[in-house]
Amino acid sequence: MTFKLNAQQLGSQQVNGQQLQQHWLADSWQRSQESGLRETANPQDMRLALSDLQARHHTHKQLIELVNTHGVPLFNQLMSHTSSRLILSDSEGYVLCHWGVSKYSDKLANIALDVGVNWLEQHRGTNAIGTALSAKQAISVVGEQHFLKQNRFMSCTASPIFSSTGKMLGAIDITTEQAQHTQQTLVLISSLVQQIETALLCHIPGSHYRIDLAEQASLINSGWQGIVIADDEGKILGSNPMAQKLLNSPRVGDDINRYLGQAWHKGEGVLRHESLHIKRQSIHPSKRVFSAKQVGVKFREPKLERAWQQACKVIGRSIPLLILGETGVGKEQFVNKLHAQSLRSSAPLVAVNCAALPADLVESELFGYQAGAFTGASRNGYQGKIRHADGGFLFLDEIGEMPLATQSRLLRVLQEREVTPVGSNQAFKVDIQVVAATHINLEKQVEDGLFRQDLFYRLNGLQVTIPALRERGDIERIIHKLHRKYRVAEQGIESALLAQLLDYAWPGNLRELDNLMQVICLMSEGEAEVNRQHLPDNIQQRLAQAASADTCLKEPSGLEETINTNVMETFNRLDGNITQCAKALGISRNTLYRKLKALGIKA
Repeated sequence: MTFKLNAQQLGSQQVNGQQLQQHWLADSWQRSQESGLRETANPQDMRLALSDLQARHHTHKQLIELVNTHGVPLFNQLMSHTSSRLILSDSEGYVLCHWGVSKYSDKLANIALDVGVNWLEQHRGTNAIGTALSAKQAISVVGEQHFLKQNRFMSCTASPIFSSTGKMLGAIDITTEQAQHTQQTLVLISSLVQQIETALLCHIPGSHYRIDLAEQASLINSGWQGIVIADDEGKILGSNPMAQKLLNSPRVGDDINRYLGQAWHKGEGVLRHESLHIKRQSIHPSKRVFSAKQVGVKFREPKLERAWQQACKVIGRSIPLLILGETGVGKEQFVNKLHAQSLRSSAPLVAVNCAALPADLVESELFGYQAGAFTGASRNGYQGKIRHADGGFLFLDEIGEMPLATQSRLLRVLQEREVTPVGSNQAFKVDIQVVAATHINLEKQVEDGLFRQDLFYRLNGLQVTIPALRERGDIERIIHKLHRKYRVAEQGIESALLAQLLDYAWPGNLRELDNLMQVICLMSEGEAEVNRQHLPDNIQQRLAQAASADTCLKEPSGLEETINTNVMETFNRLDGNITQCAKALGISRNTLYRKLKALGIKA
């Protein structure tokens, strides 16, 4: 079988004024044919399992972070007005991440240019990602240049990414539907790669100095200068291609003095050494992306830490998560941290408060609606929260308040992984991590016929409970943390007030404590110490009641015996459950612990 490329397919490409060799396109089409592909045939997807994709994300964690930090801002700045997507693949052609337009058109969705899919030439024919990896150069594949006809409606520009040792790590790609990429897109993709490769250089273990080199002073900060990375003794750890050219191929381990004399160490301004302009700067560990302080999230409260560790494990495998906890314990903040820590952090986190939506608007808000679906509907229609969350997190807060009719539709979405807008017959595929939360006992709701049992089991992939504030052992730390947050100047907390705050049952949990600290810091502005007089009347009354209950537990003689008996009976009746026992007695957990300790009971 033979093929012929016309002039439109061959095109012409330049980067920085230099004509690229065009034989890469003919070579790519030849390789595509030799792989057994046909122009009119649709290829079979090669898609990673979730566990394999997660493993690759872990392997390429640094690369993903550096693209996100150094590549995405420039892409957003220059391409935000277009329907483009920035795509990162590994060296084997598997798509790792994408940024930019959150939802592809139907055409792009149909060709599976998505996370976990392989785009090497032997599977997808001539395309920017696969061909850039094969040709080892930045290229644009525009429209008719794609080998497969089904891909000829789009334009793609990609470049391989290399480590400081010359190892190919992956490829970065910009894909756009319809609009043809120009030479400027090639320059942009090359600039993105240069920034990412420079960041990789600066993250070589042991790096201490960065030395920028250029033959002209105006190029020292151009992005195209030579860069050498050295350790604290001046030994070379790595260099970019321009530095290799300017310094005649310096080797790792060489002393930088051998190439630049002592000039490079004389200051951090722009200096001269023979024909070169030199600028040295220190690389401070505190400014690096991967410092030890930035690894993961750690909670000091053991119950919360256990919930966090369990949740992180299932989130990585897209298993539904159900979060239980009283109102105000911080369920939404917990989900925000999960999203930021997850592999879906670059995609949206869409939160829906099921209790706050009117019953007649729940379905249109969640599932969207077709134009003219009902009176008052937007003539443009509405995608809905679920489709907005595609690729990211859908957080269904207060799920127990969702109407039964809506529960049925939600169940179908979770089962089929597709959503049909109100008034439409067209279903749209969605990839979402579902997190639901409630303060209601859902199992009791199921028994009472108020919540669908099948939906409960679908949402209950993993169930974690966020402990109430009164159950936490770090209340004092939280009080001081919030006080520092809201106080206007240096200020202490009265010891008697602190003792009362620790004994209080906090029915409103963290939300109540947060609000209270804002108020008392405002009321005590200009005072050296915040005290009980700065508390709102209602809180003073509640704290007084808590203190009164504590005093009653300390009463002597026959009354003490009666109280002791009551405490023991309640404790035994509730099988030693501290939380339920404290609630039944109307006292705080801290007060109960002290009483049990006085009775010689370990709890």
